[in-house]
This record gives sequence, C-alpha cells and structure tokens, in this order.
Amino acid sequence: MPTLIPRAEALRQIEAEGGTPECLMCAIVRREVGATYAIAEDATMLVMLPRYVRRWGHVMVVPKPHVTSFAEVDPGLWARANQLAHQAARMVERVMRPRRCYVASTGSSAGEMTQTSRHLHVHVIPLYEADDRPSDVFSWTEGIYVGTPEEWEALRASYCAVWDAS
Repeated sequence: MPTLIPRAEALRQIEAEGGTPECLMCAIVRREVGATYAIAEDATMLVMLPRYVRRWGHVMVVPKPHVTSFAEVDPGLWARANQLAHQAARMVERVMRPRRCYVASTGSSAGEMTQTSRHLHVHVIPLYEADDRPSDVFSWTEGIYVGTPEEWEALRASYCAVWDAS
C-alpha cells in the first residue's frame, strides 16, 4: 500500500532525485528526475504515473514539446493531449473504480516545483471520497502518497492492461 509522507519529505526526495530543473516536465520526459512509469508514449506525448500524488491512481499527460501557454501550443497537439486525458480517465475508472475523476489542465507561473510547472500538462485524478475537492487533491499540505517501485509497476501494469480498450 502506498505511504503518506509529509510535503517537506517529498520535496527533499524530489530534489535528491533530480535537483531543481529549469522545467520539471521536460526533465521528466527526458528521464532526468527518477523513475518514469509510462503507460503510453509516442513522439509527442507521455502518459505516465506521477510518483508523488494526493490520490493513488493519479495519471498525467505531458506534451513533449516545451509549451507554457495556450497561445504557443499547437491546437492539434493540445487536442491530442485532451484525447489522451479522456482515454486515461476511462482507464482510471475501469481499474480504480473511483467515485469520479478530476481532469485538470495545469501550467503555472509560480515556479517549477510540485503542482506548479509552467509546462502545460493534464492531470487525471481519481476521487474516492464524496467530499473530495480540488483543494484536497492539488494541495500537498496534508502530505503526499509515494509507492515502492513494485507498487508503481503493479499500478502501471494494471493500467497498461486496459489502455487500448479505454
């Protein structure tokens, strides 16, 4: 079962794995910041399990080109990101059986640590509690779930098994 760790510990682990890259999403795509558990990948997109999550089963869709605003993102690339996010949400529903999923496009001017990458990306977050709110799943104040490599691989494998049918 995944372990809940304090925000400060998660930040220490992230920095130990890859420092403070200029763009966290680009560093993930280039495999520069620890293990990457890819569910699907092609020349322009990465669908993966972020390793520091507020809800187990969280999936992220990352366009590989470095884009930080909707003005600069190619409409076709963004449509593909959203198509993959829809497919990921269907996959999460099949495997995790949550009450519902949040699908949120994020990109921030706040910086490059946890939940604030300027690089546009899409989160698919399973919600298990009736009273889950965005502040519950996007804030790290209550801690972060992390898994062992075996737990991440088991989750990745369960998702991959249904990806094409989702």
